[in-house]
Amino acid sequence: MSLPHRLPWEVVETFPSTDAELLATWERHVAESRLPASRCRALVGRALARYWAVQEGVVDAPWEELAAARAHDVAEAIDLADDGPPDLRAEALLGALYGRWGPDHVPERPALVAELATLRPHVADEELRLRALEWVVLDRLDVGDLDGAETEIERFASEAAGTDLVLFRRREVLWRGNVAMLRGRVDESLRINQEAISTTADVAGSPFSFQNVAITVAIERFWRRGLGDVIDALRSIRASSPRVGANWDTGLAFALSESGQLDEARDLFEGLATDGFAAVRRDLNWLVTTQLLGLIALTLDDRPRCEQLGAMLAPFAHLDATHGSGYASYGPVGRVVGALAARSGRPDEAEATFAAVLATRPPGPWTSLTLLDRARARRAHDPVGALDDATAAAAELRALGLDAWADVAAELVGDLRLDGHGAPVASLGPDGVWRLRHPAGAAEVADGVGLRHLVHLLARPGDDVDVTVLDPAAAGTGTVVSESTSDPDARRAYRRRLAELDRRAVTSPAERAEADWLRRELAGAAHVRTVAPEVERTRVRVTRSLRRAVDAVEAVAPGLGGHLRDALRTGRRCGYHPTDGRAWVVDRPS
Repeated sequence: MSLPHRLPWEVVETFPSTDAELLATWERHVAESRLPASRCRALVGRALARYWAVQEGVVDAPWEELAAARAHDVAEAIDLADDGPPDLRAEALLGALYGRWGPDHVPERPALVAELATLRPHVADEELRLRALEWVVLDRLDVGDLDGAETEIERFASEAAGTDLVLFRRREVLWRGNVAMLRGRVDESLRINQEAISTTADVAGSPFSFQNVAITVAIERFWRRGLGDVIDALRSIRASSPRVGANWDTGLAFALSESGQLDEARDLFEGLATDGFAAVRRDLNWLVTTQLLGLIALTLDDRPRCEQLGAMLAPFAHLDATHGSGYASYGPVGRVVGALAARSGRPDEAEATFAAVLATRPPGPWTSLTLLDRARARRAHDPVGALDDATAAAAELRALGLDAWADVAAELVGDLRLDGHGAPVASLGPDGVWRLRHPAGAAEVADGVGLRHLVHLLARPGDDVDVTVLDPAAAGTGTVVSESTSDPDARRAYRRRLAELDRRAVTSPAERAEADWLRRELAGAAHVRTVAPEVERTRVRVTRSLRRAVDAVEAVAPGLGGHLRDALRTGRRCGYHPTDGRAWVVDRPS
């Protein structure tokens, strides 16, 4: 029996149907191959054909047993190809990467990818060369090296430009979409993916299938905090994909938990957690799926499962949770490992893990979300650090256009300030509502003239502001005349007597005391200001609007209203004079 020209790579890569005949064919090739080269290729083919055999029901054996058999096949194939030609050696190395694709092969993968990179210029077969380069791209994506990934994607695109292998020519487009998403260019990523998908309908079974579309859209919906939009689609895919049913159960549970539908999410999660999450096979989907399970456990506040999943994910904290051959990603695994460690009561471990993510990943939405996660983790033991993280996360997420997540971070900022950490805050939302947070209370009050006058003063504690500054329309109207409150005849008498004492250069204690008293009286005489009627009307108008604003705050937050009433001074000059002297942070749309 002659061996096929191509090995069945797509069995692993694109999930085509694996049936008993396919596996039986490669079993026969292994049994009948006598020459080292043919046996090497037959072993790789059998390893690939066995990849999904358990899920398909083709082989009645535990996953672990079949994984060990695949590992044995590819190890023997590598030995047989040791002195063989470059193409045979490349097939054996690629067989080890595809045939053992999953968390258990992570430690050996860098060495295999490095050897393939060295070998690739000497490989004659175009598909093998492109597959070797594909693993270099995937290796860069897995460790979050986006600059390195982009360099390798360009190299891949250049080498694949003339190929008639549609799968490869279009794969680099989806890599670009993934990188755009990782850098925070969400709309661009979605556009790239949708265009790539629309042009690959003729590639049956390719990694550009409807399932991959759903994953990409789900990540975009996650960033918009709208995962509820894809729940029906996930139910449909879950029902039609029994081979990877546990993965789609996880995806559905994640969408439900993020959408607040916790009861159904908990039911699915409990089923997946049976026997230590044994239903989630340790295949190429395991890391992404287990990361999502960790996020579900955090949302459900399931402390025992947080501990369990944290231990399962910890060895992979240095990686990103990359889907398949790199077309999508749920970001750094360390972000979730850090959050799970914090929830499990290990703050030092959480700090170290978060720090590693922030030190090794380029700025983007995942690092901003890591800051938010660290802020949550720090809230109990380092509230000042938590406030710094949440403030930075809110600003970064807002700059990326991810307003829904920015609002989550901003809410945490407000809660921390309400707890007495950092400055009080007055924030005007796009809905025209001021949100005031202070240790004395929190209030939401509709925008208005009085609120604007109030927040102007809140930002300047201790400073008295003229009403014409608060209401500029009145500035410059009328005249101001100074008058003394003491009797003019008395002031003239005081001046004459003081001049006499000064001429005499008095030395007696009684006369010196008299001179000092006269100076104080003359220097300290109060003045009233006679103002034009319009300025007086402005004073009345500003005072009333400030009092109405304080009344509105007090109606919903008596403690905060009382604080403002005690600290506010009104009149021709108005000011906020809190006993603690703290200024408010005022945040309003530009």
